[in-house]
Amino acid sequence: MIRRALLAIALAAATVVALPAAPAQARYCQMNHWCTTLYYTDGSLTTAVGGVYVECDGYQFQWGEWTPFVTFEEHPCSPQR
Repeated sequence: MIRRALLAIALAAATVVALPAAPAQARYCQMNHWCTTLYYTDGSLTTAVGGVYVECDGYQFQWGEWTPFVTFEEHPCSPQR
């Protein structure tokens, strides 16, 4: 009985350790800014596999997949004339 309980605990612990980490969350784009978030295959940040682009009017375009390896850029929008 104790062996079964220990085996169940060990399997549960192994399952928790084996689960992949959630993708990193880039911060949200501020009002009156345009932002680019890129997700990469690994920490070298050389091969992008997904991204999010937010325009000044709030339009958002997403593509690919999210990973823990992320960069985020934010730029102010030019004033309306």
